Amino acid sequence: MSSPDLAPIGRRVFLGGLVLGVLAAPLTARAQQSAKLLRIGFLNPSGPAPASASIAGADEPLWIKLRSEPDLVVFMRHTHSTGGNPLTWDETGNCRGEVVLSAKGKAHAKKIGDAFVQHGVKLSRLISSPMCRCRETAQIAFGGNYVTDAALREIASADPERIAAYEKTAVSLIMKHLGNTPVVFVSHQPNINLLTMELIAEGDLLIGRANQTGEIDVVGKMRIEP
Repeated sequence: MSSPDLAPIGRRVFLGGLVLGVLAAPLTARAQQSAKLLRIGFLNPSGPAPASASIAGADEPLWIKLRSEPDLVVFMRHTHSTGGNPLTWDETGNCRGEVVLSAKGKAHAKKIGDAFVQHGVKLSRLISSPMCRCRETAQIAFGGNYVTDAALREIASADPERIAAYEKTAVSLIMKHLGNTPVVFVSHQPNINLLTMELIAEGDLLIGRANQTGEIDVVGKMRIEP
């Protein structure tokens, strides 16, 4: 005679107790390997998914949003740069004395751009800080057709007047270029933090939606590893 099915809660308790029992008992090497496979089977009957596939799957809803929803902005920092004074800015645009991208940063920027192409995401507009490390990131990732303004440079040690000028200019440019495809804004950590109240690392893509007053509502964040 077959035994009745376990109730859902009872089944979870039974399986949990079984796993704990397996973990607690002293095992031979072969039995330990079998127990490891048993535990993996409970978590995922088809076996563990590769980390990269898992991450890609988690990000897919955000890529779908970027392909299909209007008024979105992607904030990203410049990629890895060389050492130096991060506040030095050559107003001529020749990058004299400025921090610029390292070889690692250039490769990472290309990888970010490739991810947009692979996911079929086209830009409404590309906005960049005028500082060379951001312009390089924007150009390598998305091509040279970007808009910039002196007020968009890094505000890490800026006075209140310049911070206000940055915020006004950034919001104005974002609102001007919103469309059915996303605006990408390549900038600096403190600048992005001011607009979004979020701290992001190199390779993070922070997706927000701009409302009618220019405020940014964060939708999500994903990461493109170097």
